[in-house]
Amino acid sequence: MRNYYFEQIEKNIPYIKVNGDLENRLAGNSNICFRGVDGARMLEELDQVGICASSGSACSSGLLNPSHVLLAIGVPNSLARSSLRVTFGRENTKDDVDYLVYHLIHIVGKLR
Repeated sequence: MRNYYFEQIEKNIPYIKVNGDLENRLAGNSNICFRGVDGARMLEELDQVGICASSGSACSSGLLNPSHVLLAIGVPNSLARSSLRVTFGRENTKDDVDYLVYHLIHIVGKLR
């Protein structure tokens, strides 16, 4: 599901940056920066349509600071603040990913 998500985001939303190595990562983990988008606002918009996500690392969920991990790997502060971390599990389906991508297309367009 994560790879399908990456494919759909890359195909439908310009000016993104996938963070981390595409091969050497946790199976369901994704972290993408959406240039020009306030991560906190993006999370609020996603929450309104029932989607749970984070803009920081799992250990800093609930904080407004950008992920210290992104900063440590050289992602600029302004770009790190536009990040979205989504984790997919066994229960997630293609329909779930399509729902997320559909809303992200509209949210990112609105916030840019």
